[in-house]
Amino acid sequence: MHRMAWSLVAALLLGGGVLLAASEPAEPADQPAAAAPAPTTQEDEEPPQVLSPELRGILDKLDEANKKLTDCTASVVYERAIPLLDEKQKSRGSLIFRKPNKIVLKLGKPRNEDVYTDGKTWWVVEHNDKQVEIYEAAQPGQGGQETAFLDFGYGRGSEAFLKDYTVELVSKKSEPMDDDKTETLYRLKFTPKPKKDQPPSHYESIEVVISDQVWLPQVLVLHESGGEIVHTYTLSKIKLNTKVKNDVFAYEPPRGYTVLHPQTF
Repeated sequence: MHRMAWSLVAALLLGGGVLLAASEPAEPADQPAAAAPAPTTQEDEEPPQVLSPELRGILDKLDEANKKLTDCTASVVYERAIPLLDEKQKSRGSLIFRKPNKIVLKLGKPRNEDVYTDGKTWWVVEHNDKQVEIYEAAQPGQGGQETAFLDFGYGRGSEAFLKDYTVELVSKKSEPMDDDKTETLYRLKFTPKPKKDQPPSHYESIEVVISDQVWLPQVLVLHESGGEIVHTYTLSKIKLNTKVKNDVFAYEPPRGYTVLHPQTF
């Protein structure tokens, strides 16, 4: 997969600590078993973060909204920026999400890409190249501490991702709405905790903007390690619990498209 496609799809495929298994034969049965990981000791664990009452209150509201959520649809604006080169690319599209791990993300030109997953199989569709890359999802927890995109607020509650990230309230501002009401927007920043004997997170930090009107993220900003690339997803026209059907998330490659089964990212 070329660099641009990987940068986009990584935000989805690494969500929730779910990595993609290589599409290759399993190890022979006579291979020696891997050594069991050493038990975690108290010295290896960071003490839980002490949250301010305001920040704890925001996360509690987020959790309350998350518990009521089964699915959502939204319009999406995706922007990929390379700050050092002053380059930006913006694409508009749509999103369908259903718990726990079902997604349809469609982005128009210039990206012209779709991503489908039914929670087990991922289809990455590149219309410009007329090709579909198919991956099988590994079991949750098989490596990776990256949590990205919809996992924050939509996929998991706060207690789950606070195990891997520290959080801070970066800003709070109020904006007028059309009906003479006021909307408060909270910007939170999540920074991955270093993990012993694990590679660094793919993302240096993740920021989300939460509205007090729905208490779910409306803007998600992913900063790749080193600051090379910044991904921004802005959601609008969000509709919750619309009873999205399972067959929406299955995908059949169209005739004339090349189908690939990459072994690894």
